[in-house]
Amino acid sequence: MSPDSSRSPVGFAEVAEFHVAVARRADPAMAKRSLLVGGDPTKRGKVVAASEDLLERGIVQGMSLAEALDRAPEAHWVRTDMRRARAVSGELRAAVREEIEEVEVEGLAGFYMRAPRSRDAALAMAARLESRVMERTGLPLRIGIAPARFAARLAAEDAGRSGARAIAADEFEAYLMRQPVERLPGVGPKTAARLAELGAVDLPGLRNLGLERLEVLLGNHGRSLWLLACGEDPKPLRVKRHPSTLSREETLENPSEDPAELSASILRLAESLESALRRDGLYAGRIALRLTGLDERTVTRSCTLAAPIGSAAGLARAAQELLARIDLGGRAVRRSGLVLKGLEIRGAEDRQLDLF
Repeated sequence: MSPDSSRSPVGFAEVAEFHVAVARRADPAMAKRSLLVGGDPTKRGKVVAASEDLLERGIVQGMSLAEALDRAPEAHWVRTDMRRARAVSGELRAAVREEIEEVEVEGLAGFYMRAPRSRDAALAMAARLESRVMERTGLPLRIGIAPARFAARLAAEDAGRSGARAIAADEFEAYLMRQPVERLPGVGPKTAARLAELGAVDLPGLRNLGLERLEVLLGNHGRSLWLLACGEDPKPLRVKRHPSTLSREETLENPSEDPAELSASILRLAESLESALRRDGLYAGRIALRLTGLDERTVTRSCTLAAPIGSAAGLARAAQELLARIDLGGRAVRRSGLVLKGLEIRGAEDRQLDLF
């Protein structure tokens, strides 16, 4: 019942407990401390991430941070810093894409990719990727390789905090049969308890229930669980290269030709584009400014940048220079836009200069 062994295996890579890793990178003194990342415990803050030792003690994501601190009073609490997390995520994406161009991004710190068919070649790819990420970001990467998408994530979890685990096609069936139902995507405590009442505590038990009964009990979700138990992931792999262009535009609430108002709009667009660039660890080599008047006529000015730019401040400065080249002739602008081209992945050293 396992999938066709001729299919290409799937790889999954992630930084385990990403927010904990980010906090530890920012403050090396936290390297060996029990760590909780989340909201203010005095204001009903929730746990966003916890160090491995705390996870083993039953502290989970979404738990009240106050409750987590009651269970582990020695733990150190760090407030979630999403700005820093997004910046590090951009570095991580850039490092991954230096080694593997086509990936499917999963959240801030996860990546799916196609893996070589040969086990040795797949593990060699994993070793190069792990080394590249450590070199560029200082973060430990764990990697799983398996014949199905969901199983690649399970294999990565089995690899621990770092390293790689590969499940070959001829051992995939045996691997599946050892898994409890809780490890399947979409099986939470309530679904697991309902399945357990029916005698399905592991994948063999889930298969024994049969597809028809699972569909009666859980509808389409039951069908998805059946496919997963049989080694088939209904969610397709969608890998892609980084975008070749990025653009943002906004319609001004009050059309205007005032340079100050147009500059404020340009800055908002640049800040939005900075976030998009960081998500993929990219810098822009070209920029264009587009201004559309009330008569729907559009004026565009563009330039090649002296050096690739990734910061909002740098993008805004370049756009301001383009704005200075436009004679509006007293015509009010109703819509402004920025377009970035020549996008490229930059090294970690360049990103540090831009960030700080």
